[in-house]
Amino acid sequence: MSVTEFSKQIPALLKEIRHVRVTVFGDFCVDAYWTLSEETSEISLETGLAVKRVSQQRYFLGGAGSVLANLAALEVGKIRAVGLAGTDLFGIQLRTLLTEAGANLAGFVSDGRVDTMVYAKPYLGASEDNRIDFGAFNSVPPDLLERLLRNLETAVMDSDVVVLNQQVARGISSPLAIKGINEIIARHPNTVFLVDARDHGALYKGALLKLNIREAAQRSGKEQGEIPAEEWAKGLVVQISEETGRPTFLTRGEAGIVVSTHNGAVVIPGLKVVGRTDAVGAGDAVVAALAAALAAGASPVLAATLANIAAMVTVKKIQTTGTATAAEILAEN
Repeated sequence: MSVTEFSKQIPALLKEIRHVRVTVFGDFCVDAYWTLSEETSEISLETGLAVKRVSQQRYFLGGAGSVLANLAALEVGKIRAVGLAGTDLFGIQLRTLLTEAGANLAGFVSDGRVDTMVYAKPYLGASEDNRIDFGAFNSVPPDLLERLLRNLETAVMDSDVVVLNQQVARGISSPLAIKGINEIIARHPNTVFLVDARDHGALYKGALLKLNIREAAQRSGKEQGEIPAEEWAKGLVVQISEETGRPTFLTRGEAGIVVSTHNGAVVIPGLKVVGRTDAVGAGDAVVAALAAALAAGASPVLAATLANIAAMVTVKKIQTTGTATAAEILAEN
């Protein structure tokens, strides 16, 4: 079946997605966009340095939260969030954003022993200044980790697909946590687990993987060399799928997505975007679309076809952690 023929199935798939159940477990954070005033600022009397003034502040779900926001945009039937926030002001903002997205927060924990993860992005005009991160030095206490794993298992029992998002090396998906996650995966063979991990992807067992080119190359140990980029990418997904025994999804930016099947690898070509683009949130849109489609019973290739359009919609949204709504996907299909 051609990519065009798969595209014809997307309207029906989006209707089915409204009835599925997806849980997101991982590193939830707040994406903070601070627009700096371009007017001449005062000089601080205390430091002698120019004061930077924020003229506008906007907050969005980031990390695992961005995946959840995209699930909500796709109108997924039931969405659960299993994660962690501090009791600071950003933690309050994070829970507010999750509630507004329609997430079930029964498994979401607030604890004063950690700082809420925040990616603060100051903008001066169209230029982003150095990002400021909060929560990068968290250390999750053992009792808190055990509680989160219990919450995850409870959520799994009411889920068709579970997304496992590992955003930072010191978040809630540490190697020790992944050992517990793998035990949960083994106890629930009828539930699909989809991993998007920046640092520890090779530690997960029994799950589908979504990787980008850098992550796939590191995992497989295969350099591109003289092989054409597309053939190299196809070789990566086939190798990784043979290791995991499950489909693998490889994102290639504007070049699209490569997905493994029982017959080898299928290339979903990238969709042309004219004008400025912003890649923030595009990977999360892909993960959300894959999870929602797989929960609705779609084949890996159909799921990747939907995810490819979702990514294209998202990159058109500038200076924001973008999402792709079901209506926007239908308009581009």
